[in-house]
Amino acid sequence: MKIGIIGSGFAGLSSALFLSRNKLNAITLYDKFDKVQTVGAGILIQPSAMEIFKKLDLYEEFIRNGEKVYDLEGTNHRGQKVFLTSYNDYAPECFGIGIHRSLLFQSLYNKCKMQSNIKFELNHEIIFLEDNRSAYDLLIVANGSHSNLRDQVPIKQSYKLYPYGCLWTTIEDDRIAPNQLRQYLKYSQEMFGILPSGINDNLKRIVSVFWSLPIRLKNTYSIENILESMKFYLNEENNDFFEKLKQANYSFAVYADVYMQQYHHENIVFIGDAAHGMSPQLGQGVNMAFIDSYFLDKALINNNDNIKLALNNYTKLRKKHLRFYSQASKFLTPLYQSDQEFYGRFRDLLFTISKQMKFSRKISSQILCGKRTSWITNKEIQY
Repeated sequence: MKIGIIGSGFAGLSSALFLSRNKLNAITLYDKFDKVQTVGAGILIQPSAMEIFKKLDLYEEFIRNGEKVYDLEGTNHRGQKVFLTSYNDYAPECFGIGIHRSLLFQSLYNKCKMQSNIKFELNHEIIFLEDNRSAYDLLIVANGSHSNLRDQVPIKQSYKLYPYGCLWTTIEDDRIAPNQLRQYLKYSQEMFGILPSGINDNLKRIVSVFWSLPIRLKNTYSIENILESMKFYLNEENNDFFEKLKQANYSFAVYADVYMQQYHHENIVFIGDAAHGMSPQLGQGVNMAFIDSYFLDKALINNNDNIKLALNNYTKLRKKHLRFYSQASKFLTPLYQSDQEFYGRFRDLLFTISKQMKFSRKISSQILCGKRTSWITNKEIQY
């Protein structure tokens, strides 16, 4: 089978790896850049996606390059612990992994380069789907949430930028936030995050730093004011870390909510953020991309490479899981990023109460792990 993949991000590379296991498949990966790379800070990989790394024989390398995260702690501007979500509430010895995008990406890319039936076409931007659809038995669109290819298919869909993005950077540091994602919050207007992100290319421990920022201030913000706000949340023992923050270079990330009524049309399928971009509040975007790649391959195998049946089956397999996390993301986002102080007050009250109850901690940890598929029942994703 001839397979074209548009986009060489996590969704595209992992799909290529799964599909390459059938040596009758000839896979071409297209990217508009002249060098295959990823941009961004660290990401938190959940247990739901770790299953995929095991299936791709990348788990051990992934564990070596990342740092285990056992819980997520949120502290408000009054110094009160608003939430503490522990993986242990889901299952003993459960954890997430903080890892830098570049190392995870490099692992996938290196493995793709080792496969004789995967080739890369770089500096080649696909503008029109119709020009390429007939050249392939299957065309996979995996070029991110800001893809301009979605509107070329007759599928009900929507695309909306979130009003808040974030400044981010990575810092080499041996001490801060060991095995814990920390968030500091002032209502819903300020959010300062520190995520352990494994090691960098120099084998030094790193953390990723995030600061929530309205898009309207993207070109007018004062880094000096933001640094002063960051300093407010750090105690004196972290003075060295703050000095590193002052010397760091910051980039700005923008996120979009993407909805598609179905993920396929004829022999074209959309996966990853191109199909279901979400807010980063649940930290599920990359995880969902990896899971997409596994289920697409599974649908093709189960339907003997009958494209029509396989893509229908793929949409059915992914619909409930993705719908749940899309809805959860939309619900949570204004609680963390909004101009309305009320949302932040409501969040602090809600989470302060819920963290006292065992059943709510269990549900919160299950959602965090990327496993849940329903608001009503306790059903989980089945691989």
